[in-house]
Amino acid sequence: MQISVIVPLYNKSKYVVRAIESILAQSDAVSEIIVVDDGSTDGGGELVQKHFADKITLISQQNCGVSKARNAGLAQAKSDYVAFLDADDYWYPQFISNIKQLKLAFPDAGMFCTAYEFFKDDALVKIKNPYLPVGSGIIHDYFAACCNVDLPVTASSVCINKALLLSVGGFPESIQIGEDQAVWGALACKTDIAYHSDVSVVYDLLASDSTRHFQQRLLLSPHVDLFCCLLTSDAAPSHLKESLQKLIHLSVMSCIKNNLIAGERSQAFDLLVNNDKLIWDKYRVIAFGLLILPKWLIARFYGYARNFR
Repeated sequence: MQISVIVPLYNKSKYVVRAIESILAQSDAVSEIIVVDDGSTDGGGELVQKHFADKITLISQQNCGVSKARNAGLAQAKSDYVAFLDADDYWYPQFISNIKQLKLAFPDAGMFCTAYEFFKDDALVKIKNPYLPVGSGIIHDYFAACCNVDLPVTASSVCINKALLLSVGGFPESIQIGEDQAVWGALACKTDIAYHSDVSVVYDLLASDSTRHFQQRLLLSPHVDLFCCLLTSDAAPSHLKESLQKLIHLSVMSCIKNNLIAGERSQAFDLLVNNDKLIWDKYRVIAFGLLILPKWLIARFYGYARNFR
């Protein structure tokens, strides 16, 4: 199993050396490392070239977004399988080995991923997701495994058959948020997803621009519309449709929650009343009740509820 690794880079000079070193430290070597500098202004591309010129392929482009950066790396990749690592995350040494174990155990799968953990508040925190296999196994209902839990797949914990990824069009360059979720959903409708429960990846939340990301979450992510297309076009297999519809609903409810926490009551109310992707359930009813509460109490309620997911 030959694997090319693609690292999209935009203004992460503080972290990218750590990311590349974690790839080079794998117990099973990768075939190639492709770093795509998406118009960084902090010298990240030059830093990579200085430290790793003989170990990586560096592609430089104008700032066009992470999807175009990943697609540029995908076009350059020579291997039949591609793994991705965001420049501010890093792998433990066994990540590639675990991916190869999954390939041997589940040869018909086209997508492979491992458990990951968050780095936040100066501590490592393992994800919470009871829908995932213990040990190794197939994620039989990807969309159910995304509902009210930490997501089963991230852009730093996955390896994909290159031809399969190209068959769904790669990463959608027209959207700036949720682009990876759109791809994982499209792939889940076409192939088995094999999962290894050994924590092999660190998702560094402290390195993310949390303020910018929160502002984006006040708007309904465009990947929700792409999920709706999977549902209405019959691209989703029949056994996944119910959970996909539930995930679409919960994605809208997550946007409503973010608006309530931010004090944007009118936006939350408009979504609750007028969004046709919603169904009636306890989460929608509770959100109507929260509209009358002060902002600080809403934040406390959701913080408390998160502990009982």
